[in-house]
Order: sequence, then structure tokens, then C-alpha cells
Amino acid sequence: MVVNVIQCSDLKKSYSGVVDTDILKGLNLEIKAGEQVAILGQSGSGKSTLLHLIGMLDQPTSGVIEILGKRNTDLSDSEAALFRNKNLGFIYQFHHLLMEFSALENVSMPLLINGTDKQEAESQAKSLLDLVGLSHRLDHLPSQMSGGERQRVAIARALVNKPKLVLADEPTGNLDKQNAQQVFDLFLKVNQELGTTLVVVTHDQALAERFDRVIKLDDGLVVE
Repeated sequence: MVVNVIQCSDLKKSYSGVVDTDILKGLNLEIKAGEQVAILGQSGSGKSTLLHLIGMLDQPTSGVIEILGKRNTDLSDSEAALFRNKNLGFIYQFHHLLMEFSALENVSMPLLINGTDKQEAESQAKSLLDLVGLSHRLDHLPSQMSGGERQRVAIARALVNKPKLVLADEPTGNLDKQNAQQVFDLFLKVNQELGTTLVVVTHDQALAERFDRVIKLDDGLVVE
């Protein structure tokens, strides 16, 4: 039986200020296990806001989000943090690597934080760096790598805890066309080899159309 990894029901998100701003306006969305989904939309359409809500980094103004069977309303802040660490991987436009640590150390870090033995953590990190084509860069610092290589290290780091769901916000926005293509090829490889559900926010229509589904947001609603 195919299970919904993500289910958003009547999701609304507003920000109060001098002028109240409604970002999401009753959005409904279902994403199944193992799907590759690209989210497209103009600036201000709510793409990043939706991704933050799915990742339980923020709470909706109203509506319900269910991720892997857990409702946002059922988890305290500390429970949500534990849930994120165990089940979700995050990739951003900027790699956010620790510049004083090697590729191997950066990818090992999430496992070490979770109490994994150093030898085992490094073994798993090496496997992921091999998967992303960087087995020859284990001891290199981020400053010694290209932009595309740094982003691939960030992807390996996001995968090292074997998350069931990976969320990526404009992961190729800081890369040239060739490196962007390689990163998207890598996402598809990860989906096929690891069965990871992928949700990727992008502005690149051509690359998005290589995914299983393209979801378009407009004015805070899905217009698939």
C-alpha cells in the first residue's frame, strides 16, 4: 500500500505587521512515499514558506500538516526537533558546510551528534561521499572544492541519517548550468537507489520537469 509521506489540509500561513500578509491560503497537498516532486512558482508564491512548514521549522496559522503519520499539532518543539533529526534531510541554496572541517568530517557530523561511534560514522560518510562522486575529496576542506562539489557534500550530509524525506530549497540556485544538471542527476539517483522521497523547490522549469511531478504554486495555492 502506498502511503502519503506528506499531507497538507487547508494550510494557511499569515504574517502580521504594518500590513497583514497572507502567504498560504488554504493549500491542500499530498505526496506519496518515494515520489520526486518539484515545486515551481513565482517569487512570493509561498514555495519556501510551504517547505519550512513541511519541515516543521515553522507552524501554520491554521490547517494541519501530517508528515510520516505525525501531525504538527501533536508534537512539542523538542519532539519536533527529534522527529526532524531522525526522519528529514534539508538542503539549501548555500551549502552551510563547516569551513574548518573536511568533507568527511562534515558528512560524519550528524551521526556523531546522534551518538554514533566515530569509526562507524566515518564508514557511512565515506559511502555517501562515494555515492555523490566525491570519494577522492574526503580530506579536502570546502575552500578546496568547487561550488558544485560543496553542494554535493551538503547533499551527502543531508542523507547520512538515512532520512525518509529530503527537502531542498533552490539547491541549484547558486550553481552554473553544468553543476546544476549534475546535482539534479544526483537527486534522481538518490531517489532510485535509496527510495528517498524528494521535495525540491526550484525556479528552473526545464530541470523541474525531469521529476515525477511538478507542483505549481500561485498566490498561496496549488495550481497543478
